[in-house]
Amino acid sequence: MTDRFVISIPIGAYHPLLQDCLRSLAVQSPRPRVALMDASGDARVKALADAFDDLIVYRRHGPDKGQSDAIVEGWSKVDGEILGWLNADDALYPDALRFAAARFDAAPGLEVVCGHSVIINDEEAVTGYHWAVEPPSEALLRGDTISQPSCFFRRSVYDRVGGLNADLHYTMDWDLWVRFWRAGASFDFIDEVLSRVLWTADAKTGGFNKRRREELGRILDDNPSLAAKVKSRIGFGLNYLFEYVLPRRVAVALRRRVAASGATINGLGQNGEIRGGFALPLVHYRDAEVRRVTVAFLAGAHCVHRATVDGEKAPVARVGERLLIDLPRPLAPGNTSDLRLETAPGATATFYSLTLE
Repeated sequence: MTDRFVISIPIGAYHPLLQDCLRSLAVQSPRPRVALMDASGDARVKALADAFDDLIVYRRHGPDKGQSDAIVEGWSKVDGEILGWLNADDALYPDALRFAAARFDAAPGLEVVCGHSVIINDEEAVTGYHWAVEPPSEALLRGDTISQPSCFFRRSVYDRVGGLNADLHYTMDWDLWVRFWRAGASFDFIDEVLSRVLWTADAKTGGFNKRRREELGRILDDNPSLAAKVKSRIGFGLNYLFEYVLPRRVAVALRRRVAASGATINGLGQNGEIRGGFALPLVHYRDAEVRRVTVAFLAGAHCVHRATVDGEKAPVARVGERLLIDLPRPLAPGNTSDLRLETAPGATATFYSLTLE
């Protein structure tokens, strides 16, 4: 069984979710070998590294040349066949490495494995899935269809394409996936949630400054089709507008007009539409058990007529456009439960967020 995952964690500044990140790695089976590169100078990072000393194989506290340089450093210092990285505010789902290891073990020639991610906001509420994610194809040349925390790859293919480009600040992950694709790497897609990602206006991907636009353009300009280049640039601009500039309700209304998609992930549409049913795996890494889930809707909470958790019916109370769902059994840290909501036939609800309480 594959048991040589190496996960790099580059840290430029302390983040409150760093403990979740480390806890999410500590519960994995197979257990990864973790490299932590800390340029923050923050004593809280050192304290957490000390607390997870049995997990961390290599650690460095001190300045570096940036995120990409730190990631490369971690991989170079730790032996292991399968590589990946997490930012301080990312976390894996408990079965992520088990799912990935099973795919690598079943196909020795397989080189890249990736899957879904859920998105949380600054309040740690789940706002949906990572909507750009899809099974790898040539669409990868027009947009980043792989969620970086949910992607793992063999060191051999990493070395074959020349490694991570440490000169890139925003698009080093997408640049690497594109080079994997152009080199003919073997990809596999797991239709499971493998990670949790924080999306915030303060994050690097939440910006649309000149350098990020230049890095995006560098990849997009390799497309031979002018139409593809223009469409992709417009798409990135619209995504920034919808995700980070406009109020959520306004963004949903506009996206329905200009960027509507019939795609769903586990029954949830890109604009929060639920028709028939919707499923979301629940996980947390807090100190205490979670006993209740609050699901907020933009509209249609009354259309949800049934909630189940791990197949068992859960009590539901409706307060306006919110559903208060009591879990049949408390959700312990590092465990998962499968929440499913069902809407009445022909009815549509519009999901907004989910909060663990």
